[in-house]
Amino acid sequence: MNFREWAGRKSQPVLALNLVLGLLTSSLSVSLLPTYSWAQAQSVAALDSASFQAALRFTLYVEGGYSNHSADLGGKTYRGILQTEYDGYRAGKGLPAQDVRRMDNSELWEIYYSYWHASRAESMSPILGVAMFDTAVNFGRSGAVRFLQQALAVPITGSFNSETLDALQSQNQEEIAKRMIENRIQYRYKRVRESPSQQVFLQGWLNRDYSLWSYLQWYQQQSR
Repeated sequence: MNFREWAGRKSQPVLALNLVLGLLTSSLSVSLLPTYSWAQAQSVAALDSASFQAALRFTLYVEGGYSNHSADLGGKTYRGILQTEYDGYRAGKGLPAQDVRRMDNSELWEIYYSYWHASRAESMSPILGVAMFDTAVNFGRSGAVRFLQQALAVPITGSFNSETLDALQSQNQEEIAKRMIENRIQYRYKRVRESPSQQVFLQGWLNRDYSLWSYLQWYQQQSR
């Protein structure tokens, strides 16, 4: 089964993934991309890695396009990037602020690579790396480490410390990915209980979590 066939399946519980983003092809490679000034050797290597391609393919698909829901505490978002984050990125480069909808592909790739690198996803197995990357995008870099630490049953600090690394190296990383997704699902319900205004997003959040596990199973099959 190729990615397009997987995207047409109905994933648990209700999400039907029946389109593939035009930006991403089933064999995305660096050769298909413009040469960006930010693409140093390390990031080029990441873009050319199968696990980063798999992670970005899934995350960009579920993030979709532009949203600015009144109940969304994150505010304006485009392809998974918050306006506030984009403002910070532009300021860091000495560029004027602009609407996140004007973000070009080079900026998008650079921001997403920062998630990949900061979450240390490249040092993990492909299955866990994809889960870690999507969690970093959805919950922030520190949030992703917290979910990882919860899955590893080590003290939750939000910092990728030596205890976290030791536990990561000694446990089955496929099982860690599964526990991270299970913990994400539990967190969604907890958040809605604590903030009822977020109920409107619950089904979409659950779709993302269940679909991530389905996608990881598909990706694992393709990697064998």
